[in-house]
Amino acid sequence: MIEFPSLMEEDARRYLLSSNPSYDVLIETVLTFYRDWGRRFVFRDRHDPYSVLLGEVMLQQTQTSRVVDKYRYFLAEWPSFKALARAPLEEILIAWKGLGYNRRALNLKKAAEMTEAWNWTVPNDYKVMRSLPGVGKATAAALLAFCYQEKSIYLETNIRRVLLHYYFPDQTDVHDRALEAILSELIVLIDDPRSWYYALMDYGVLLKALVPNPNTKSAHYAKQSRFEGSKRQVRAALLHCVAEQGAIALSSVTEILKEYDSTYLAQSIEELIKEGFLLLEKDSLSIR
Repeated sequence: MIEFPSLMEEDARRYLLSSNPSYDVLIETVLTFYRDWGRRFVFRDRHDPYSVLLGEVMLQQTQTSRVVDKYRYFLAEWPSFKALARAPLEEILIAWKGLGYNRRALNLKKAAEMTEAWNWTVPNDYKVMRSLPGVGKATAAALLAFCYQEKSIYLETNIRRVLLHYYFPDQTDVHDRALEAILSELIVLIDDPRSWYYALMDYGVLLKALVPNPNTKSAHYAKQSRFEGSKRQVRAALLHCVAEQGAIALSSVTEILKEYDSTYLAQSIEELIKEGFLLLEKDSLSIR
């Protein structure tokens, strides 16, 4: 089992329950598993808003193994909202390479700039959190739970897996509202929201190795599209080319990226200018 190397499958299956367990039984099992086998990550060791938001944004649709070193690097280079807000975007994008979805890096920088209004932090205020670019329900809930020990309703892919497996075994197209209703009942019984959600996520990782993917039962399930040969790949290559080269002529960009689909490249240039990543002046591209 990759995520828990020393845990044998036979022992792991002892943590499985029958369908529709009582909340007390589920909580006890999840917390016991976490006590025995809980994963330790550098992004779980810090609970200030900057460290938590950085980790949550990096972990979106990205494997934890790819995040750890990048997380450490960002904290070393830009240890606070203030430092990240004042960093050049091209440096941030170069450092972000390998994490995918560069819009997350742009949103993170914009969020850092906004925190100046709150003395370079994010206050314990859900509306303020949701006002930050790229911060949706799940990320705001994570900030509330992990920074402020609030009993928020935090639903992400591993937690979704647990709830679907045990409480909707024979259903399909299950809406997140139904899962959030269960989480709201569970969280009332929890004294330590931070540890509870870490435990629930780790238990979801355990289920991933033991049972067929329950997340296909979710009404929100969508298999991630192929990256190789996609416009996403072209956008990423284009953005990193400009970040690494500095201001560069359009003709040079076309030559450097000639291996990619020319239609995708033209569309990507237009899109990234509109989205605020790139600036076009006198037939030369640069990071805005």
